[in-house]
Amino acid sequence: MSLTELIIILFISIGIIDKKRFKKYIDIFSNINQGPSRRIVGDASLDQKWQWIENEEE
Repeated sequence: MSLTELIIILFISIGIIDKKRFKKYIDIFSNINQGPSRRIVGDASLDQKWQWIENEEE
C-alpha cells in the first residue's frame, strides 16, 4: 500500500473526505484514463456480407 492510499483511507475513516464525492472523482479520473472511444461511422452496409459476381457474361 502506498503512502497516498494510506492517507486517503485515513481521511475517509476520520470523515474529512466524503466517500461519495471521492468515488465520483475516481470515476471521472478513470474515464479520462480510458481515452476516447472509437465508433464506426457508416451505414448498415458495413455489416452486410458481400458476394462477388464471377465473370457473369450475358
